[in-house]
Amino acid sequence: MEKQTTAQCGAYEVKFEGLEDGYRVTVKADPEQLRAKRRVMGAYVNFVKQADRAGFWLPLPLRWLLRFWARYSDPKCD
Repeated sequence: MEKQTTAQCGAYEVKFEGLEDGYRVTVKADPEQLRAKRRVMGAYVNFVKQADRAGFWLPLPLRWLLRFWARYSDPKCD
C-alpha cells in the first residue's frame, strides 16, 4: 500500500511517499535557484576536500558530508 502527501513550504513543494520498501522525498523548486545552490554546495565540498587532503582535522559532520558526496557523485553507484 502506497501513501503520499504533498505540502507547500514557502517556495518549495515537498512530496513524501511511503513505498513498500522505504520512503521517497521529492522537493520541487525554481530550477535556476536549485542550480545556484548546487554550485555553492559543490564549491564548499571542494574546499572541505582540500582541507582534508592538507591534513586539517575535520569535525564528524564534515567527514560524513565527504563520505556522502563521494558516494553521491560516484558514477558506479547508479
